[in-house]
This record gives sequence, C-alpha cells and structure tokens, in this order.
Amino acid sequence: MLAVVSKPSPISQQSLLPSWAQEGSTATLFLHNMSKPRHGQLYLNDGQWYFCFGNSKDFEKGVQLLDFLNQNQSLLDTGQLFRGHTKFSRVYQARHQAQLHNYILQHVSAHGLDSLIAPTSLKHHSTMTTNDKNIWDAAYNEEYDGLAGIPTWEVITEQQFKQLSKGVKPLPSMAISTIKYENNKPKRAKY
Repeated sequence: MLAVVSKPSPISQQSLLPSWAQEGSTATLFLHNMSKPRHGQLYLNDGQWYFCFGNSKDFEKGVQLLDFLNQNQSLLDTGQLFRGHTKFSRVYQARHQAQLHNYILQHVSAHGLDSLIAPTSLKHHSTMTTNDKNIWDAAYNEEYDGLAGIPTWEVITEQQFKQLSKGVKPLPSMAISTIKYENNKPKRAKY
C-alpha cells in the first residue's frame, strides 16, 4: 500500500500579524520613547515593517518596527500600537490601563510564610524569621512601587512639607499588612 504524505505548508509571515495590519493599513503609534501618539500607516519595505507618519511613505522619517512580526502583540498589549486612527484620548486611556494592569497583577505569595500572623508593627517585623521578613519586605515593596508607578504621590523634602503644611492639615498614611486567603489557604501577603 502506498501512502501519500503531504508536508504541512509553512506558516506565512503575514499570518503572525493581526488581520487588520496589512501593507498600507492605518494605525496609531505611541511608543514609550514618543512624547505623543501619532497617526500614520504601516508599510513593508525590503522585508522590514515601518510606521510612516500621516499619509507620507517616507521610510527615513518613519519609525522602523523592529521584529514586528514577533513583537506586534506586545505593542498592542502595552498600548503602543492601535488599529486605525484612534482618538488620542483613547490612546492615553489605554496606556494608563496597561500600566495599571502591570502593577495590579503583581502579588507576593503567602505560600512560604512560616507564621500566618501578619506583622502589626516594626517591632513585630524584627522578631520574624528571615524567610518571613523577606516575604513581608517584598509585599511592602510591591505596594510602594505600585503606588509610586501610577503617579499617586510626589516625593517631597521635609522643607517642602513644612512650607506646604502651613494652614494645611496633612493626611497621614500607614502600612497595614494582611494575608489574603483563597479556599481557606494563604494566597497573598499584602500591605
């Protein structure tokens, strides 16, 4: 008996792109190193993808999209590339949401804690095992970095604080630790 086996056809390079991302497609680009979003078009020139501003097809003034076939999904996920000429207000909102998403999704696991009692003070913190200190320090840093990353506050000097506090009552803050549970099992160490 003779069997005929066909070779699978190689995946076309274009199939790695979203269906809307074709030669001449309109798009909005807002790379992290750009001061503002820009409308333009996608072009393929000598095997390399470019974003050209406006209706121009000037590759020298455009932005070369390095490894675009593999990086396009990352550009979409991080709010740097948008289909069509998207309103800038939507672009800024999407970028903000992408940044928030990165901070919110991080968490410190409580799985390795030696004690399931959250620290209530710095004195309590100093009596913990090295393992627990490391976990609670990571939880504190996660919260602090998350708040600092979504411009929640501005760090000022003591002198600036004294100048601001004349006639203004400051709002105190404090770090409160807790253990979040899921199905009665410790899931997350959280400040």
